[in-house]
Amino acid sequence: MNIITIDPSLSCTAMVINDKKFIFVNDNIALTKTKKLTKWFELAAPLVTYSFLKYDNLTDYSSNEIFKLKAYDEITNNIIDTIHTEIIPKFDIQVHIEGYSFSSAAGPLIDLVTFSTLLRKKLYDITENIEILSPSSLKLEAAKLTYPPISKGKKIIKYEYRNNDGIAGGSFTKREMFKALIENPKLTNHWVSFLRDHSIDILNYKNIPKPLEDINDAQLMYFIAINE
Repeated sequence: MNIITIDPSLSCTAMVINDKKFIFVNDNIALTKTKKLTKWFELAAPLVTYSFLKYDNLTDYSSNEIFKLKAYDEITNNIIDTIHTEIIPKFDIQVHIEGYSFSSAAGPLIDLVTFSTLLRKKLYDITENIEILSPSSLKLEAAKLTYPPISKGKKIIKYEYRNNDGIAGGSFTKREMFKALIENPKLTNHWVSFLRDHSIDILNYKNIPKPLEDINDAQLMYFIAINE
């Protein structure tokens, strides 16, 4: 089975294909003014294949909307081409893709819906075996992947999942998603080893830096998929 997991983003989409990592990123995020990779993109480079994108907003509203559509079409084509190149042809394909949070600001959310819809349609042309995980479901599944259930209730036994800091899975942020990867002793691939090696430095940041946060979500979906 070819397992593909995707964390879609307008600026930095992460994809895992059979545990190989890919990033499709706007170059102003990944590169310095001198066109060198920024710190975490450079450190992650041995483990990730990058595709750099370049698009800027135009001043005219109508022209900008058409330009974005063309840009999203190009990016999604790049993703689909990568899938065709990397999959093992004789095996079936299973896709897991994260949905979007409706609490996002209206403008970026509309753009993300447009981008994700294009991508989902092109994925559907490859396989109907697609599972879309809401952000809240991914957080809960990440907690269930790593931490033991806690019984809740007497008459009907229910379970909740909390990490080592006592934070419930449904309330996970990118930091808790990061910890779910490094605190699970059963997860031993190169990406998790990389995160563990740099964990002190990474956790000193207020936010998990790119492209780590994006790859982490796709990697968690991959582990969840193979665990199922």
